[in-house]
Amino acid sequence: MTPFVAERRALRFSAISASLFAFTGLALGLASGSITILFDSGYSLLSLVLASLSLFALQQARKPADDHYPFGRLTVEPLAVLLKGVVIALVCLFSLVSALWSLAQGGRLVTLDLALMFGVVNVSGCLLTWGWLNRYAKVAQSSLLAAELRQWQMDTWLSAAVMLGFALTWGLTLSPWEHLARFADPVMVLIIAGYFLPMPIRMVKGALRELMFGEPVGSVRQEVVQEVAEFDIADDDVRLAQVGSFLMVDIQLDKQQIDDAEEIVESVEQHCKLRNLRPVTSITLVT
Repeated sequence: MTPFVAERRALRFSAISASLFAFTGLALGLASGSITILFDSGYSLLSLVLASLSLFALQQARKPADDHYPFGRLTVEPLAVLLKGVVIALVCLFSLVSALWSLAQGGRLVTLDLALMFGVVNVSGCLLTWGWLNRYAKVAQSSLLAAELRQWQMDTWLSAAVMLGFALTWGLTLSPWEHLARFADPVMVLIIAGYFLPMPIRMVKGALRELMFGEPVGSVRQEVVQEVAEFDIADDDVRLAQVGSFLMVDIQLDKQQIDDAEEIVESVEQHCKLRNLRPVTSITLVT
């Protein structure tokens, strides 16, 4: 299976799973009166929209250069990740405000049998989807699929926390502190949304870095420099920028090295393909 096929299949599977969880959860959330379930289901509905966005971005990024986009559509992938991060952050902030408002109004009672049923089904489904996507992510190794995987990781832990919270709330109703059970639902939203808020912020920071053609994180630079070191190319003569699944490589050569240009480009491109990156390689002649 090629990385492109793996990425496309994973994103389609993500969209189908998100639609099932979203509409089932919204129905149970309205029936049980839980803002926690509504938050979780709203996030799943958002995942459906964002998975569709990822598919669109994937198709656009794979289009060849043309008269309107002479350098291709490299920035579509980080733009999609940026939009995902912003929207998820807004959902978290809206949920925090809603939970604070509910606490100020004296909390709210929840139909716990429906809530617990939702928790068990949702955790099982999210774990299955997360595990399936993780298998494809090892093949594709793309920023789009990595963002999708983070979404489902967040959704899995969110669903597990919701189920645990409802179980504790049920236990609270059997104790002398039964009157506090009405506050459990908004408190859970405060804890969960506050805990996960840093994740979309990191997504936004990473996407902005790519949109501004920042150097790739991790060992990518070191590996490329080592790859071209046999051609007597210094570290300072190699410039890199990662934009989504594209790796932009600019290598400065002097007149004595220009005869090796074709071999250097081939070496860099082979290395990129081993990392499932799509190289955009250029040679700059320094006189």
